[in-house]
Amino acid sequence: MFLITRPAGKADHLLEALDDSGVPYLYQPVITTQMVQLKAKDLRLLKQADLLVFVSLSAVHALEQQLDPSELSAPLLAVGETTAAALTRWTGRNVLVPQDQRSEGLLGLPELQDVAGLQVVVVRGNAGRELIKQSLSQRGALVRYVQSYSRIPLPLDGATLCQQWQQQGIRCVVATSNEILQRIFDLVPATQQSWLCQLGWILVSPRARDSALSLGIAAERIQLAQSANDDALLEAIQQFKKDLL
Repeated sequence: MFLITRPAGKADHLLEALDDSGVPYLYQPVITTQMVQLKAKDLRLLKQADLLVFVSLSAVHALEQQLDPSELSAPLLAVGETTAAALTRWTGRNVLVPQDQRSEGLLGLPELQDVAGLQVVVVRGNAGRELIKQSLSQRGALVRYVQSYSRIPLPLDGATLCQQWQQQGIRCVVATSNEILQRIFDLVPATQQSWLCQLGWILVSPRARDSALSLGIAAERIQLAQSANDDALLEAIQQFKKDLL
C-alpha cells in the first residue's frame, strides 16, 4: 500500500493512473496551497520582466486566477513539464523546460547563461530554494520574486493518522517536496518515527534524499523518481511494487 501525499488539486492525474494500474494507495495530503493576492508592485514586475520563471504548478494556477495572460510578454520558463504544460494551456505560448526537471536543470538551459542586465522574475510560493536567484544573480541578472501562493500545513492529528497508516498496511510513502517530507515527520509522534524510517520512500531529488537521510531513513529505503511529474512518479511506484515481489 502506497501513501500519496501531494496537495489537493495536484494529485488527481496520479491517483487516476494508480486506479487504472490497480495499484493500492491511500491519499492523505499534509499541506495545502492558497492563492496570494498580487500587489501592484507584483503586477509591474510581471509586466516588465525580461524572463519569467515558474517553479511549480501551483504558481501557475494562482497567477491565472488573477491575471490575463496577454499581460505577460516575456519568454516563459518552467522547472518541470507539468508546470510547462499548464503555462502553455493558459497562455497559448511555448514554454522552455529542461530535461532535468529541477532548479539545477533549469539553470543549465542555454537561454539562462547570458543574462547579465536582464530582469528575471521568479513566480513561486512562500519560502523555497534560493538556488535560482543566487545563480542568476551571480551571472549578472536582476532577480525578483513574485509570490502567487502560500503553502499551509493542514491541521491533522498525527497520532491518529499514524495509526490509520499502520492499520492500512502502508509500505511506501511518496513525498514530492522537502516540506511534505518534513511535515510527515513533524506530525507523527516521536515514538512512531522509527516505524516511518522502516518504510520505503519515493522522493524526487538528491536534496530530498539528503533530508531523508538526516531524518534517519536508510539510503536503501529511498528511491528517487526521475522528476515530480505524474509519469515519473507512476514509474517509480511500479518499480517499487515490482521490487517487493
